[in-house]
Amino acid sequence: MKPYLRLILLTGFLTGAITMVAADAAITIAVRPAVTVARGNALLKVFIEPNDRNRVLTWEVDGPNYYRSSRLDLGGATAPRSWLFMMKNLPEGDYDIRATVTRNDRSSAVALSSIKVLPGAP
Repeated sequence: MKPYLRLILLTGFLTGAITMVAADAAITIAVRPAVTVARGNALLKVFIEPNDRNRVLTWEVDGPNYYRSSRLDLGGATAPRSWLFMMKNLPEGDYDIRATVTRNDRSSAVALSSIKVLPGAP
């Protein structure tokens, strides 16, 4: 791997590793690494504050030539606090990452992040 690419990946990993979480945030997300190379993988971590009103978790990865999403039913306050999802074989591009928790009163909370996928080796 070229030295400049190593530096970019290391910088992206370290930048992505620092996540501020507000104490009262209903939902937060972290993506590791924040920068990767084409056809690489990334881990999406979603953290949800326990709440009896929580009913559905939806997460989305939205990029120029790639879209992936999933919906999961939550059991209110008894649902797990953390969820892990692997995003595999990502093509080059900039991606928006969204996680939404929908409550039984139809209100929702959204967390946003992003990931950059650099061109891979030819």
